[in-house]
Amino acid sequence: MNPRIAVPAIAGWLFADLLLAFSIVVLGTQEPPPLPVVEPTVSPSLNPKPTRLALERRYIKVSLRVDPRKGSRSAIGALRRAIKSHPELKDRTAGIVLTFGAVVSGGEDFAKSVNKLLPRVDRELFRDVATRDFQLIGGTDGAVELQIYLFFNK
Repeated sequence: MNPRIAVPAIAGWLFADLLLAFSIVVLGTQEPPPLPVVEPTVSPSLNPKPTRLALERRYIKVSLRVDPRKGSRSAIGALRRAIKSHPELKDRTAGIVLTFGAVVSGGEDFAKSVNKLLPRVDRELFRDVATRDFQLIGGTDGAVELQIYLFFNK
């Protein structure tokens, strides 16, 4: 290695290092730009609505048997009777219903057809409910199991 380094080479590196240090000092002394002031546009209400609804952890299990070959009228009647047999569902609102259906073929489709009937069974209980359709494994033909998750009572 050459013990003597040219002076212009050292001067160039020194100039670059000083320029970098000066840039860091200048950037560090700058004040941040002012944040925009946001005025609230919503006026307070006397009766505020809750913005988030919470579901209870436990669910109500409703089991029944529906003949898939009969029309929706008999299925609605069977669902109404099964729902009325659970007094804890009275004057409540469901958030999620998991429906398990058992038929020889297409249990998920059967569960979906049951879910479509829920608003006609009880408008208040199943108002804006989210549903999921599942195959009931090991169930007899026409067996339906509803797992109803309710919103907390206020």
